[in-house]
Amino acid sequence: MNAPQTIVYDAQSSRGAAAPVQDDMLRKNSKRLSIARLLLIVLVVYVHFPLDVPTVRDIGELSILTPAYLANATFLRFSVTILTIMSGFIMFSKDQDLQGMTTVSKKVKTILIPFLFWNISLVALLFVAQSAGVLSGQRLDLVGASWQTWADALFSYSTRPVNYPLYFLRDLFVISVLAVAIGRVFRKYPVPLIVAFMVVAEYNLDGHLILRTPMLPAFFIGGAIALWRVPLDKLDSGFWVFAAMLFAMCCIHYFYPSQNNGTYIAILGGLTIWTLTARLANGPFADRLLAWSKYSFPIYLMHGIAIFAVLAVGFTIEPTIVGLLAWLIVPLVVAVACAVAFRVFSMVMPKFASFVTGGRGA
Repeated sequence: MNAPQTIVYDAQSSRGAAAPVQDDMLRKNSKRLSIARLLLIVLVVYVHFPLDVPTVRDIGELSILTPAYLANATFLRFSVTILTIMSGFIMFSKDQDLQGMTTVSKKVKTILIPFLFWNISLVALLFVAQSAGVLSGQRLDLVGASWQTWADALFSYSTRPVNYPLYFLRDLFVISVLAVAIGRVFRKYPVPLIVAFMVVAEYNLDGHLILRTPMLPAFFIGGAIALWRVPLDKLDSGFWVFAAMLFAMCCIHYFYPSQNNGTYIAILGGLTIWTLTARLANGPFADRLLAWSKYSFPIYLMHGIAIFAVLAVGFTIEPTIVGLLAWLIVPLVVAVACAVAFRVFSMVMPKFASFVTGGRGA
């Protein structure tokens, strides 16, 4: 029996690439990228699950929820940055930045359409509910709203949309189009442009163009890793060192927060997740993780709606052992439920399910 062909899952591609990927580096790391994406998106579900993290933190006054508070304020926060780096890495590995309108058209199908469908659907439901006097007082009140509030709700004009996790897709689409526009220049001058993008992010010089401006340099750092063909597997033996350093830095940042600490956590978090995938990709659960990884994007698209439903019934995390267990379990249940729901959706309406997820998972 022939060995199964490795499928590359890309946060920007419309489907798993059945044909061999041209870039050897991308092909070599395809399983690990798929597993990393699944892990990171599950972490995103955790970070989006509301938790009232104390603003004043005293190491002498710990509570049963301190592990959850610490993770929410530190460890979980690097997930979107690493997903952005991976997206840039994949785009430049595939030379998509050189393919002009072909790439832009692909991004419309794989990023923009899913963003619009999964956000506007929730906008419609929220408007009907608020018109009936339910769910008023939300972050975005739609009944009698101004044009800017509607622009924010529908298209994430200046703030996060109603389906708030999807701002990532909005920003990723904008950055992907930018990468197509400046791809050839970036290939010649990657370092100066990354530095320029860091300045833009630091001082928010882009206005409303990109909501989470650190995504801009992160994407092109991923692109530079691809262009420089950084031997990522050389880091694999450092997993326990990176994990220990990450834990220490998270503890320091939680009790003594600073902007620099957040940067170190993002770097150490990326290194920890990446080196962990070397173990998982060759471990006993590798096939199962790869099978679930095809639902990564549907989980991302749907988890905001699922969390909204959980909170709508009055669910909260209390500072008890039950609350800690709930924080550990409920976000994972949400992720699994989204995957299962999408699986049913894709069985009932396969073509439509594929269309509204950019071809992923169906």
